[in-house]
Amino acid sequence: MTNLDKNAMAQAQLGKRVKAARTERGLSQAGLAAQLEMSRVAVAEIEAGRRKVSGFELAALSRALLQPTDYFILAEEPDAVFGAAPDNVAHLARTAKQLTPGDQEQLLRFAEYLKSQASRRNEVSR
Repeated sequence: MTNLDKNAMAQAQLGKRVKAARTERGLSQAGLAAQLEMSRVAVAEIEAGRRKVSGFELAALSRALLQPTDYFILAEEPDAVFGAAPDNVAHLARTAKQLTPGDQEQLLRFAEYLKSQASRRNEVSR
């Protein structure tokens, strides 16, 4: 595989991840374009893998879409980060990363509480 092929694949992957993050946030291409101060066509070209993204644009995408830059550029699939978790669990993990440390701790305690309640229900039903 040539470097040109690898670059094209990386651009296509980045585009797919931009689109996934944009739709997860409920943004239109025009809405994201406004945040990035670029045209909607430029966002569409990025998502289609036909436009290269500069380092500055990658940083802006990361901020606008609330994702680390690694999400867009690492070779591994996002599922490799969250395992084979269902989409809603992966979404919860990405959302939790945006919370304050105190809120993350509270969320963790709540998850542990729910887990303990499920364990109790399973014991009672046996």
